[in-house]
Amino acid sequence: MKLLFLIPVTAEYENKKTDILSYLQPYLHPDTVIEFAQIPQGYTSIESDLQDIYNGWQTVNLVKTLSKSYDGIYVNCFDDPGVSACRELAITPVIGPYQAAIHSALILADKIGIITTDTAGIIHEERKAKQIGMLDHIASIIPVDLEVNDIREQADFLIDRLLSICKKMSDDYGIKAVCLGCTGMFYIANTLNARLKEEHINITVIEPMANAIKFLETMVMLGYDNSVSISPQIASAKILRL
Repeated sequence: MKLLFLIPVTAEYENKKTDILSYLQPYLHPDTVIEFAQIPQGYTSIESDLQDIYNGWQTVNLVKTLSKSYDGIYVNCFDDPGVSACRELAITPVIGPYQAAIHSALILADKIGIITTDTAGIIHEERKAKQIGMLDHIASIIPVDLEVNDIREQADFLIDRLLSICKKMSDDYGIKAVCLGCTGMFYIANTLNARLKEEHINITVIEPMANAIKFLETMVMLGYDNSVSISPQIASAKILRL
């Protein structure tokens, strides 16, 4: 199967693509091929509703153009920017990491947590959870106190902070499954799991990027379709561009 890995931000990604593929490869079906596409304009990260809406609109433009060429489309941001709208236009399954991660965590545990980026992210996570009816299931949302564009540069700080938060969520809230609230944390997920095991912290970490890609593979293999039916007139309408 051929999957599109859609990058809904304008941050530099050329140097990250190899790392992403190397990270995902052990989890992929042997016949799965991943290709990348990136929105042509927008914000370098998504950390507010404004950035979500603007970059989400760019994502919809790209999906409308490319969807016929792929068996499934993955939108790489924990805010799932434009995903619901893309499902109205695409003829193939479209998935983002957020809802896939939350539902995976709830299969594994009754109490779940989210580790977000900064304090502004707490409000954003609460709003998203409320929109999909999951707020009551999330026992704790704690930030690592880093902006998205700093996550890769602060690896030592990040791993220590993640360990501390996981321990707190497990000890203080009885949480047994936690979602990393930014796909940019993928590069440290394996290290985090190893350190959690070393320190006997019994909590399952959902890394949202790999989790969603596996969801998408399964959807394609089983013939599932998550498109939303809308009128042909709306589906074929020209998308305005700034």
